Amino acid sequence: MAKTYAGGTPVKSGYYIDARSFAFANVARDGGALPGGAGNKFARVPTLVVMAAAPALGGLFVVALPFIGVGVVVKALLRAMAGGAKEVAATVATPAMPAGSTALTGKPPEEGATGKPAADEKAEALAKEIAAKRSEK
Repeated sequence: MAKTYAGGTPVKSGYYIDARSFAFANVARDGGALPGGAGNKFARVPTLVVMAAAPALGGLFVVALPFIGVGVVVKALLRAMAGGAKEVAATVATPAMPAGSTALTGKPPEEGATGKPAADEKAEALAKEIAAKRSEK
């Protein structure tokens, strides 16, 4: 049986594979730690095996990709015919924002909202004061 290493353990440089998720980890230098915690179990994979497997897995992907694409399209068509497209449409389509509504709070617009700021005596007085000081210069 191959020796396994727990995640976070310092190991020699090389390639390691997680036994549960089949995720690869590359440790660049001796003494580097494996990713994950103690629950992750890694096995060392010889470099020659990795070099031989890379083109084989790439070729398998190229051969399988058209079948995966056809399968996804067939599944989408079957869902559309069965009425499952409503779920997707509900997540994509958004209603138009009515004038005067607040986008972030989700509150409906107040009665008589025009989208223009409300008149404020203090703000108008401040604006007049600023305009007067600018005209003095």
